[in-house]
Parts: sequence; C-alpha cells; structure tokens
Amino acid sequence: MKRLFSGIIAFFIAFFSYPISFFPSQNDSEFSFADACTNFETDSIQGQLVFTPAEHGKWFNYYGLLYSSDAHVKGVIEYSNGFGQTHCEEFFLEPGENACFYSFIDGCLRRTKAWCVQTIRVTPLDRETMDFSLQALSLFNRAVPDREIFISNAYFKMGVDLQWGGALSYLEDLNSNVQAVKKDGRIFVDSDASTRYGVKAVSRHVNLLNRHDAGRLVQQSYYGTNADARYTKGTFMGNAWPYNPVQGGNQFADCSKLVDLRVTNESIYIKCRPMDWAKDAEAITPSYMEAEYSFVADCVHTSCRFVDFSGYEAGICEQELPAFYCIEPFNRFVYYGGDAPWQEEDGLVMRADLEFWADNAQYFRSAEQWCAFVGEFEDSFGVGIYVPGKDLIKAGVYKREQTRNTDPSMDDATSYIAVLDRYVLPCYEPICYDFYIAGGNVHQIRDSFRAVSVLKNS
Repeated sequence: MKRLFSGIIAFFIAFFSYPISFFPSQNDSEFSFADACTNFETDSIQGQLVFTPAEHGKWFNYYGLLYSSDAHVKGVIEYSNGFGQTHCEEFFLEPGENACFYSFIDGCLRRTKAWCVQTIRVTPLDRETMDFSLQALSLFNRAVPDREIFISNAYFKMGVDLQWGGALSYLEDLNSNVQAVKKDGRIFVDSDASTRYGVKAVSRHVNLLNRHDAGRLVQQSYYGTNADARYTKGTFMGNAWPYNPVQGGNQFADCSKLVDLRVTNESIYIKCRPMDWAKDAEAITPSYMEAEYSFVADCVHTSCRFVDFSGYEAGICEQELPAFYCIEPFNRFVYYGGDAPWQEEDGLVMRADLEFWADNAQYFRSAEQWCAFVGEFEDSFGVGIYVPGKDLIKAGVYKREQTRNTDPSMDDATSYIAVLDRYVLPCYEPICYDFYIAGGNVHQIRDSFRAVSVLKNS
C-alpha cells in the first residue's frame, strides 16, 4: 500500500510539472555537476555494472555523467517518461579519469521529455574487465533548439542542420553580391549575376552548399568493414554497401541522433551519433562524430573528430575528409597542379568537363591541398575547400548545367569534392582533421587558403 501511494504521488507530481518543463531551467552554457546525484546503489550482473541513483525526480531532456574508466564502454540509461512508460537508450564512453559525458535524450528535437533516471548500466567493449566508477549524474532541462543554427561574421553566414547531424548545410557570402538568376530555364550563380547575365535576380541570399538530401551537405563520412561476418551489408544504388557512418543520416532520410550542442556568437559545437548510410533507421551506428565550426580570417574553419565503438575488423578504404557538396552552377573545377606550393602563379589547372563521379571517378593531386568549383567566367565567384596535409582529391559534377530550382541548394544537380586518404577505419581510436572553406574568384580563394597556411605554420 505504501509503494502504491508513493507511485500515485509521483504520478501527480510528474503530471502537473510537465507543462512547466518546457521552460528551460538554466542557460544553455551552464552545465555542471554542482547539483548532481552522487549516491548510487551499485550491482554487478553478468559482466555489467548497474548503477541505481537515489531518487532524482525531475523533467529533463539532457544529462551529464562524471566518470572514470580504463576501458571503452557501452552504456544504457533507463528512464521514465513520467506516465508509466520506460525508455532505454545507448551511449558510449571513452576511457578517462574524472571524464565528462553529456547527451540529449532520444527525440529531444521533437520536444520529448524524460522523468527520473532508473538505472545506468555499463559494459566494457575493448577488454573483458574494467575499472569503472560513476561519480555523478546531472539532469538538465535545456531549451529545445531550432532545427537550423546560424552564426555570422563579416564574411559569411554559416548554418548547421541539427536534423542532419549538425552537418554544415548553409553558407552565404556576405561581401561579393552573390546572386542567382534564371536564364533560358537554367539557374546561374555569380557575383553581380543580374548584370553579368542581363536578367533580374531570383535570389540575393544564395546558399552556396547543396542540401538536396542527407547525403549532400559538407559532412563527415567514413567507410569501414566490408568483410566482417558480424556485419550485414546494406544496399545502395543496386550495390552491396559497407559500414558507412554518415553525419547527415541515411539514404532514407532518417536523422542521425543529436547528442550535444554548444553555441556561442563565434562558434558551434555539435556531437551526433550517425546513421549507417545504406541501412534503415534501426541501424544507427555505435559511433560519435564531433564538429566545431568557427571563423578564421575570411574562411570557415571546421575541426572534426570521429570515434567508432563497433569493434568491426576493416580493410583499407578510401575515406572522404570531408564529403563536400556545393551548388552545381559552380561547375568549373580548379586546383593547384604545380610543384611549387604557394610560390608560382601559373600552376592553376581548370577543368570544365568533369562528369558524375560514380560513372567516371576523376582524381587529382593538389600540392597546395585545396581545390574549388567556380562559375563560367574567368573571374567568376565560387567556393573552395582546403584540408591541410591532404593532397588527393576526387571531384565530379552531377547533372551538369541542369540546375532549375530557384534555390540551387535544393536542386538534385550538384558539384562534389572529396579530399581523400586511404586507411583502415580504426575502432576506439579518434580520427581528427581540420578543413577550411573560402569564397571568391579563384585567386581570392587561393589567397585565403595561403593566409591560413601561413597562419598554421607560423
């Protein structure tokens, strides 16, 4: 009877406090373990450690763990929805001493709320036993973010799409009077395009990136096992497809899980749990992607980090670092093909004949480690990417000269770049790299990347 009465009281507290839960309880920059639960009942069950916190009844959509571990860990957090149902979701932890892990709950962008953590279970992944302690659990009621998050500086307005793993989905140049025009049924984009083409602009706020689907954007994508017997391949474009964590989601437009988000006026930090590109929504990968977006001079700067917890054995694969999709009206490919990086001025190579990369993969070496797509004139505007330390590039154009949508970022036609490396996708080891994006004509883009190169080497 006492347990029943306590349950009824808890239900009414949860029911009447639910509407209040949509008013955030703290600023989105203030997350600590000051008011954390630190009292846990601990059990060991079949190789798992099970932590049952003291009653921590409050609505939350974001939680933090303070822990120490000598192993990579798979965890499961179990919580109530406040109305008699429980939900379990996975998380993964890297080794560390007094390490912190923060995560939104499943469905947070749909305004899902949770009530009262019931258990936290952890299992070692890369060893049979582990030395693990859970020191604190904090629950937070964060503001539900908009789907798209934007920041700006004097050069660019930049945006990420949280439904698509926080991948870079929007980039607008703020200085070059970039316009989209429609002529003879086709869309062209250039600086002062209305004057160049003699027609009225259909847009003066042009997104330079293609966002037609979750596989486009500018995003992390990695290729793993193609032979591990524990892995069942998916199918894409009629082909068996390997393990392929993709930041934006999968081919069916299922969204990667938002794990963490921090935003300031100058930067966006995002963490997601990516989908497996060729498989359905149930096949979310056991991995995390992190990206921090900021501005460096007149470039967009992105720092990427990826950790895979799958344990799959993989062979050497061609990795995209990153996958870069821009709008197709920029369809002339340019790169530095000389052998005196940042010195000579006559090493630029222009290609206006690139085909769809899936039909005819075309590879290039750029000793300056950058390339770009620009419009059709000698001084046309365009957009380029620079990945320090990586000089192998694959590029192509899909549906050349077929952009019809007045918002070219939503058109099926696109231009594509992948800065490449070849290696075995490691498990439990972070992959980290940086890339930079710049806009302008070819010489302006090159000068922007040259300045970054000098800054990095100074």
